Amino acid sequence: MGPEDGDRGAGLVEVGVVTVFAAAIITLVYQSELSTTFNNGVRDMVCLVGGPECGDQTWVDHDRPDAPEEYEWGVGNSDHSDNQNIAMQSARAYGWTDQEWTCLDDMWSQMSGWDPQLVDPTYGTHGIAGFNPAVHGPMPEGYRESASVQIDWGLEYIESAHGTPCQAWSYWQGTKTY
Repeated sequence: MGPEDGDRGAGLVEVGVVTVFAAAIITLVYQSELSTTFNNGVRDMVCLVGGPECGDQTWVDHDRPDAPEEYEWGVGNSDHSDNQNIAMQSARAYGWTDQEWTCLDDMWSQMSGWDPQLVDPTYGTHGIAGFNPAVHGPMPEGYRESASVQIDWGLEYIESAHGTPCQAWSYWQGTKTY
């Protein structure tokens, strides 16, 4: 018999003492008024959400707020193709065709779905080009109303901040902002 065997016996005694102590506490709580108070509190909380035996009407039936309006990115944007065509023509003036256009299209498709009315609640971006007042400062005049203004701002910003759409797209993929 080695030293490990003696330790195992002491461990079993400790587990037994803790188990008996826990059982005594549970029994004491069960027999006390605390148990009834706790059970009544739980029953009241269940009734607040329409649990069993709580009456016919609860707050859920008459105070429930209307479901929030859902918005799917890019869905219902009837000007999607028009906005892409405007951007493609404007991007040509910067010499951005082929791969650069593909990067721009990918970025703005992901960012806004080419929807000039989009406001992303997660990132705080607005419109096609993802203008973010917290990052970019005051919104340019006419930005909210005009897809062309959004596109022009976006192209100018990409050129000054990143050089090309592919560099902006690469940056955006890691940060969801550019």
